[in-house]
Amino acid sequence: MPAGNTGCDDDLYEALIAERYGRPMSELLQEETRHPLPELLKERHRRPAPTPPQRIRMPLAPDPEAAAHRAILEEAIAPRPRQRTA
Repeated sequence: MPAGNTGCDDDLYEALIAERYGRPMSELLQEETRHPLPELLKERHRRPAPTPPQRIRMPLAPDPEAAAHRAILEEAIAPRPRQRTA
């Protein structure tokens, strides 16, 4: 059996679309647009990329009470001994 993709799945998918909707997929994709699909794809590449959201920078000064906070955290998550019931 060949190792590469022969495009059989794509053909089956397009045949399924044509059978279900009565038209080829290319017609369905262009039905609601004023411009042909290739022009829309070119236009998409002309648009500027969306700007990423600004990240909130944390201050670089360390917490002066870090040791006390860590001790409280360690105490809170430490396993507690089980109480035996008679």
